[in-house]
Amino acid sequence: ITTAFGAYEARSVIIATGARPAKLGLPMEPELEGHGVSYCATCDGNFFKGRDVVVVGGGDTAAADAIYLARICNKVHLVHRRDKLRATAVYHQRLKELGNVEFVWDSEVQNYLAEDGKVGGVRVRNVKTGAERDIAAAAVFIAIGIRPNTEFLDGALPLDEVGYIMADERGATEVAGVFAAGDVRTKLLRQAVTAVSDGAVCADAIAEFLA
Repeated sequence: ITTAFGAYEARSVIIATGARPAKLGLPMEPELEGHGVSYCATCDGNFFKGRDVVVVGGGDTAAADAIYLARICNKVHLVHRRDKLRATAVYHQRLKELGNVEFVWDSEVQNYLAEDGKVGGVRVRNVKTGAERDIAAAAVFIAIGIRPNTEFLDGALPLDEVGYIMADERGATEVAGVFAAGDVRTKLLRQAVTAVSDGAVCADAIAEFLA
């Protein structure tokens, strides 16, 4: 393994480089992270209880975030660049039943509106008409996907279509002695508790491999 700190040799390796949330890449986004810009509704939603918020995205995660936030926030603006969600049908029905969720269809966030170093809202543009409008909000929850940190592999391991390392339930990859744990591998649920479990499973599998 070649790292920024030197080269190392080992009979087995666990790759646990994780994944990162996809970002909008807008000006002020880095400065506003932790000050109203969030990538985890369940982590930060309660900080904005009773206030208006924005959710950006159209998949299952965005829909689930909007439903969760609707229970604790005054109003949820769900901004999506198309005229319908990509989320599964069950989410559509649940969202329609909520009276405090507003769909902002065919729209993209153009910029953040900041007040005293915190999020004060967003400016959105309709992709069909070009019309712009400002939405006042105390927070913006971005749910447009997750990106695995696997670019460094450069073809050394098989990846799925999204870029996650293909590994079995023991964390084993197609390369003997190389294992993957946590958010970086193909799996159904990416949470801290499953990442820790992966590490334990990989450690046991490596002990068997080295024996």
